[in-house]
Amino acid sequence: MTSTISAHGEAEPIGTAIDTLRFATAGSVDDGKSTLVGRLLHDSKSVLADQLEAVEHASRNRGQDTPDLALLTDGLRAEREQGITIDVAYRYFATPRRRFILADTPGHVQYTRNMVTGASTAELTVILVDARNGVV
Repeated sequence: MTSTISAHGEAEPIGTAIDTLRFATAGSVDDGKSTLVGRLLHDSKSVLADQLEAVEHASRNRGQDTPDLALLTDGLRAEREQGITIDVAYRYFATPRRRFILADTPGHVQYTRNMVTGASTAELTVILVDARNGVV
């Protein structure tokens, strides 16, 4: 039997494709969308060492004791300076069973158009609600 090597170095028979799921985050400001994305990237080992070092350094500069994984999706200088998501950040990660393309979308009302753009290609959207504040 002929096989290919998966992204995780495992042999897979030809014809057994790993599905790719496109999903987006949605929610109000500071409900944890970027933090969830950062955690998924970190836990799936999709963060390069230099990226993690940069996040740790930026977090220390902001007076935080632990890395703020939400910073992994901040691509624009304005996002890093203001601590908000302005544009959609697309990130890829994989598990042994599935690949994911994730759209981290902004929560501020003035960037709703960007959120809709990110969600428009998603097969599923994860809506986050801060348990302390409820739906805002």
